Amino acid sequence: MSINNPMNRVIKSILPWLGVLLLPGFCAADEYHVSIPLQDGRLSAGPLRDVLNDDFNVSPDLIGWVGDLDVPIDLRGVNGWVFVRGLNSALGDGFHFDVTDDELRITADPDKLPRDWDESCDALSRFTDVAAPDAIARQNRRFGLHLPQDVNPQKPLVILIHGLDGDCACCQDLAKLLREDNFQTAMFSYAAERPLKESAGLFTASMRDLHKQYPGLPISIVTESMGGLIARRYVEGSDYSGGVARLILIAPPNAGSGWTDLALVLKLGVNASRWWHDPQWSPAWMITEGIGQSARDLQPDSEFLAELNSFPRRDGIRYTIIAGERPLQYRFEARALGWSDNLITDGAARWWGFHQVKSAIESKKQSLLTRVGDSDGPVSLASAHLAGVDDFVAIPADHIALYQSVDGQKAASWPTIENRLSK
Repeated sequence: MSINNPMNRVIKSILPWLGVLLLPGFCAADEYHVSIPLQDGRLSAGPLRDVLNDDFNVSPDLIGWVGDLDVPIDLRGVNGWVFVRGLNSALGDGFHFDVTDDELRITADPDKLPRDWDESCDALSRFTDVAAPDAIARQNRRFGLHLPQDVNPQKPLVILIHGLDGDCACCQDLAKLLREDNFQTAMFSYAAERPLKESAGLFTASMRDLHKQYPGLPISIVTESMGGLIARRYVEGSDYSGGVARLILIAPPNAGSGWTDLALVLKLGVNASRWWHDPQWSPAWMITEGIGQSARDLQPDSEFLAELNSFPRRDGIRYTIIAGERPLQYRFEARALGWSDNLITDGAARWWGFHQVKSAIESKKQSLLTRVGDSDGPVSLASAHLAGVDDFVAIPADHIALYQSVDGQKAASWPTIENRLSK
């Protein structure tokens, strides 16, 4: 979506104001009715800032910068229609706009405004649905269960589920290996930062529909990282529809992960990569994919994990857990040492001193590539363990190398996956 697109300009100009209104804890004593004069049908930042400050008691520290915005919105045009409709859709009776020729009338009911972070994120998503409908439609087509074009109901189907900030592209390496092994493959994709219970609900509905269409289809599920929690919520929950023979969990954070503190960094990095490589990507996706709710659910003491881990294992399903015992940072450190090593040419390495340095670098690099620890980086061995699952395989590989090809090598989990699916 071009930055010159009118819808982008709407989003750019109104989201800061909308963000203020959606702050959890925003409140006023009573229902408010306020009017803001329009200049030639245009809403400017200054008058809105004054109303937020004087009438809605929003702190000047939060909105002082709003007056510096010089992008007035023409409420009489298409952009203005999108702005008004988007905000009314986002906040409903909590904050409602009515537009006349001369003024903007605001009705606000604090009791009906978002009360917590999840409700605020939902409101932002509703606004974005109106402001960028084409982009959101493209994104939504990516979510759900993606089946082979022709499903053979007699042939085993393996469903792959990606992890945090992932998508179907993360599953391609394992899917290729499975197809070469004569398995049918399907992929489940979801908004990876939305609440995990919501994503599990989408998976549950997809599996229910699949089971109705192919009641005798033999199914196995292979999950990557956080995807294991979504699969477990389905197979161990009360809405399980049957048909799953085997569940293979790769690096599942069953007891949570401390790496959730890096959720924002991961989000920005992943979306920067999508912007660079995916021509269909839109900045609106960063809102509708969720804003860190799944990271909250991955906290070791989260309500989601407490509920999930209270469920018993599902009888009739064979569980396997594959965990990594080589922290992710070891590979990055080894690569950095490799780059340093390359700075010393073969000729220089013959000199006294340089030879010793090059040897020390190589020795340190090999040590990092063979060292093991108690985690794969994001997920510790202790977190990957799950009561009642005895088939636990620890592999000297990091989090990414467990399920994706790294340096031309097959995913480290593949031999175990191939072995378990053959039984």
